[in-house]
Amino acid sequence: MNARPQIRDAILIGRMKEWKMRARCPLVAKGYPAWKCRKNYLALVRKHSALAKLAGCRESDVYLYL
Repeated sequence: MNARPQIRDAILIGRMKEWKMRARCPLVAKGYPAWKCRKNYLALVRKHSALAKLAGCRESDVYLYL
């Protein structure tokens, strides 16, 4: 990604939050199955673990606990 570090971090955090929202509420994620949303979120969190910890994102956030 060609962006300054501050902007890059903000973009990645936004993507993490977007995929988390799509995974938790499949009705919002038109065109994406829930498993693919979870996969994309988990890939971002695992690849950018320090940034995810800073943003408060965990791997377990995408699974619904009822």
